[in-house]
Amino acid sequence: MTVTIHNGKIARLPRNIRDELNHRLDDGEPGGRILAWLNALPAVPAAGLGGRGINAQNLSNWRKGGFQDWLKQQERRNLVRELTENAEELSMDAGGVELGNHLSAVLVAELAESARDALAALTDPAERSARTQEFLLTLARVRRQDYLAGRLAIERELRARERVKEQEQAQHWKESAREWEPVKRQIKHSFMADLYARPDFTSQAMATQQAESLLQNVKLNGSRPDGSTAPVNPESN
Repeated sequence: MTVTIHNGKIARLPRNIRDELNHRLDDGEPGGRILAWLNALPAVPAAGLGGRGINAQNLSNWRKGGFQDWLKQQERRNLVRELTENAEELSMDAGGVELGNHLSAVLVAELAESARDALAALTDPAERSARTQEFLLTLARVRRQDYLAGRLAIERELRARERVKEQEQAQHWKESAREWEPVKRQIKHSFMADLYARPDFTSQAMATQQAESLLQNVKLNGSRPDGSTAPVNPESN
């Protein structure tokens, strides 16, 4: 049988067994002991290996293929963990200041040192002028990025403040509306009663409109606290 990487006998074993195998190989366990352990596992016949167990060639192929991929993956995982830990430490050391500001300062310092050393070694005025322009262009790009980052931070802070202010204003208007609602209803009642007391048709019509408005509010707000509904006849008020 032609054995290929990721398609051999060991590659068809369950993930947990392959992981254990890789750890054993990484620890330097002898091949004979590993083969004895593998072929004694119930999962090996169940993997559909054609009735044949895993031999030394299968293990050698895996050591050159799947095991190497596993080692690379472990290196990537270790790198991610290390970078994460370093980032957490740097954030704590920065004291809440953007790390980009620190990095920019380091880059500018490195640029200044490189420019000083490079220009000190040049004697031709034209070449010195050309190199100086290169350094200045690089510095200008770095400073521009600093400016853009600072402006973005200011815009974020302004938007955050605006959202807080809008929320506070909305809450204020909501509370004010609740406080003035009883007063508004009392004014409507008084105005409606005054209109009904007048004999002219216009006053009666306006009073009826006020009554309908009050009844609509009562319907929206539900029943009264005693369980009864609002009267349908405005004159009964």
